Amino acid sequence: MNTISPTAAQARELPNGNAGIARRATEAKLVDPRFSLYKSTEGYRAIMQWYDDVLEKLDVEVESRYVRTRFGVTHMLTAGPKDAEPLILVPGIAGCAPIWRRQLGPFAKHFRVYALDIVGQPGRSDPIPLSLLDDQCVHWLCDVLDGLDIDKAHFAGTSAGGWMVLRMGISAPDRVLKAVMLSPTGVSRARLPMKIWLGRALNKRKDADALEKDLTAKNVAAKTHGGSFGTFDRQLARLMALCTRHYRVDRSIGVYNEKTGRIDFVKGLRVLGKFFLSEPKKVLRKFNVPALLVFGEHEVLYSPNKVCRRMHRLIPGMTHAVIKGAGHAAIYDKPEEANARIFEFLTAS
Repeated sequence: MNTISPTAAQARELPNGNAGIARRATEAKLVDPRFSLYKSTEGYRAIMQWYDDVLEKLDVEVESRYVRTRFGVTHMLTAGPKDAEPLILVPGIAGCAPIWRRQLGPFAKHFRVYALDIVGQPGRSDPIPLSLLDDQCVHWLCDVLDGLDIDKAHFAGTSAGGWMVLRMGISAPDRVLKAVMLSPTGVSRARLPMKIWLGRALNKRKDADALEKDLTAKNVAAKTHGGSFGTFDRQLARLMALCTRHYRVDRSIGVYNEKTGRIDFVKGLRVLGKFFLSEPKKVLRKFNVPALLVFGEHEVLYSPNKVCRRMHRLIPGMTHAVIKGAGHAAIYDKPEEANARIFEFLTAS
């Protein structure tokens, strides 16, 4: 049975910030700013219910743990031998620890796995968003390591979480054993997938079930050769649908101006640059840890082979893998293949 833990606010009252009370704690009446990143209390409860439902179906025993950081209390799911090498899993924007559900079991056989809820994103960490315009994510991840009493760890991140791992390899390489970046932002100029989001997400933002069914019932069309690949991971689709309907992404990425009650478009453009533009070449050349770059062949943001060649020129020794039949973040579309490549890289001498 998986251990269900308290909210971050309640975790502050625990001696070491660790989990240890019953599920009902997540259902307790919470006060602002707990709900500041959600459009309603009902939306918060719906996403937390999704979180609990995924935990119930995991095929590996996990425990919740909380650590304090300068950005607030951080929650994570932990699994695997306590004396094994540590592996930190970092989700993307509007993601949380359970999205790694198909990695937790396989990786926990060989590593001590810590799947994080990013502060200021959906999940059980404090609702204090990190700035995407500086190295706050690096300071946060280093604080997590300190809170776990870990000197160095392996890191794996997907999408914007992959960018956070990239920044760790640039700004704090002494804290990283090996880095895995799955379809990370910040490695090249990216395409804006406007057709996908305007057609599927925004037009159905008021109906979470409609978006979920659309993503899971149809094959995701691949532009290459007019073919298609797989279907969206059903649990990921459900989270996307719930977040589209209930979550304040504008606040979570720091572009909402509380004083004016409007989006700060100047800051918004700077944040979009972090998602869709490359880090400067001189910055990327500072990356200094063993690394694996993973894309699906039908990646929507980049031409994967082109980006892999570019990164190899900038960072000699960086290895890469392009997973056939997969799209953005291959851990969802082809988990067995992606897991095998990641495990092979992390365990190689």
